[in-house]
Amino acid sequence: MIELWGRFSPRKSPSDVDRAVRWIVRHANDHVPYYAEAFARAEVRIDAIRGAADLPRLPVVHRDDLLTAGTQGFLRAGADVRALVCKHTTGTTGTPVNVYMTRTEALFRTLSLLDAYRRNVRIPPAFTLVDVGPERKDHATRSVQRVGPVRIVRLFRSLPVSEHVALLRRTRPTLVEGRPSMLWQVARALEAEGVTAIRPRLVISYAEVLYPHVRELLERVFVCRIVDYYNCEEAGNLAWECPDRPELMHPNPATVCLEVVGPDGTPAGCGVEGSVVITNLFNATMPFVRYAMGDRAALVEPGHCSCGFRGPAMRLVDGRDEDFFVLPDGREISPRVVYDVVNTALPAGGVGGVLAEAIRGFQIVQEERDRIIVRVVPGPRYSDDLWKDLDAHVRALHPDVRVEVVRVDALEPGPGGKFRQVTSKINSSWHPSGADASATIARPRPRSRRLS
Repeated sequence: MIELWGRFSPRKSPSDVDRAVRWIVRHANDHVPYYAEAFARAEVRIDAIRGAADLPRLPVVHRDDLLTAGTQGFLRAGADVRALVCKHTTGTTGTPVNVYMTRTEALFRTLSLLDAYRRNVRIPPAFTLVDVGPERKDHATRSVQRVGPVRIVRLFRSLPVSEHVALLRRTRPTLVEGRPSMLWQVARALEAEGVTAIRPRLVISYAEVLYPHVRELLERVFVCRIVDYYNCEEAGNLAWECPDRPELMHPNPATVCLEVVGPDGTPAGCGVEGSVVITNLFNATMPFVRYAMGDRAALVEPGHCSCGFRGPAMRLVDGRDEDFFVLPDGREISPRVVYDVVNTALPAGGVGGVLAEAIRGFQIVQEERDRIIVRVVPGPRYSDDLWKDLDAHVRALHPDVRVEVVRVDALEPGPGGKFRQVTSKINSSWHPSGADASATIARPRPRSRRLS
């Protein structure tokens, strides 16, 4: 019972976090092959890991380590994947992975995400959540689903934007969530049609950079508070935008112990930019211990925030960003739609899963309006035949578009050191006047809203 409370406590105190860290590290060492070997190589004394402050004694884990070791290397010994919930990362870092958990762990992941939303707005017991632009994957394949008192309406990215608008007009959402690029696309269509009746309590942005011009459009169209959340498939919610100080985020102690570290894996000082590393506090099926997210941030001095949260705060220095593609006829296509077009051309449902040994990752580059390059890192089971349907899928975007697949040893970051999986050399209205994604992300002046 103590172990369950430590892992599944919805609002963990510092002592709860230490208890969960202590348990998950010992569990990973005793039951997960990869960590047993990694900790032994690092000559770590497991009994010396008493809490969050001791995590820097452990090595940092990267996605390449997971791909090399394979799923079984990171799963709890004896776990049967057929009985587990599987989440597929979208691959915006270039190397998608499968994340496994029990149904109980998956439920806690969802509940902790909803609790994080409540940090910014009061939500009634029964409400409607509209998810803008998800792909059909894992168990999220139904357009409308009820989970207890919550109704989830999914506006799948494979649908035309006109259908997104029609579905939103028929729905009275309490919350609207999605990637900024998808929200922006729908908001532009709503504004063009003069639709003003859709007024949710909160619009939630995640997974991409929320640019100031995008936030302003969303505020104008939805007439509500727009908030930025730091989420991932590996752990759910990692941090939420502070209600009082939107330039800051609060790491979520219910789900992770979040560190910011330097190149050698040691903690970066307060205010010093470094790499984000997380330890998942609830997933014992596939533990993520000091797992590098590929993002950068800077921690600020912990304390009692004016929003009521007692804990650390951070600034995301940069985030995951992608480009809209501009087709020969002038249409602008969302980066997530572009990704789906390429990914679904692959057999077996795309990268990850059974293709994990064939494709280590890929990047889609628009060189010209009618020319696309797919840069792919081949795995040991790679074959050019995997792309035999790619040309037909890409031409569905526009018949004049040509596509070429190029093998590379690694997916290199672009200017500023930031990797974009979907990137274009053609200016679009998403980046007005050729705005650089590496620029500082400005935020609006905070509007005080104190929540318990």
